Amino acid sequence: MFGQPHPRTLHLYYRDGHHQLEVCDEDKQTVLYRVYRTSSKPHLTVCRAPGPKNNEEMVGQVSFYHFKSDVDLNVPGNPLSMSKAGFLSSDFELTAADGSCLARFDNASWSRSKQGTLTVMGIPPTEMFDALIVTGLAKIEYQRRSASTRNGSTLNAATVTSH
Repeated sequence: MFGQPHPRTLHLYYRDGHHQLEVCDEDKQTVLYRVYRTSSKPHLTVCRAPGPKNNEEMVGQVSFYHFKSDVDLNVPGNPLSMSKAGFLSSDFELTAADGSCLARFDNASWSRSKQGTLTVMGIPPTEMFDALIVTGLAKIEYQRRSASTRNGSTLNAATVTSH
């Protein structure tokens, strides 16, 4: 979609006893983003990992509600849509307004530290890439919270608002 002939697969790993999540590049070593999880709002703070010439930079925040399925996102750019990849699947896709798939999240099975993979279609501009990461991680965390509380919420019940 963004001018790259093949999708880019990113790997998601828990660190520091699940208080932090790292988004690593295809080599599984290069950390692109760090996600800090807390029990209070904002529940997720997503930062672009520091590089040789720049410091860690916050690119978005996510807050969840306890008694409803809304998710507040603080991200730049256009809103994105999320949907399950299949009826019985826990995987999902992020799509643009025209319905084209921008990214796909696949859950990891049987792993304590690896959360899954996020496959980004093409090379999006930096701001869109940040928004894809924040939005995808919000959905993953929503799914994790729903499963852990067993409150009857379904994965499709979340509504996402971009600020």
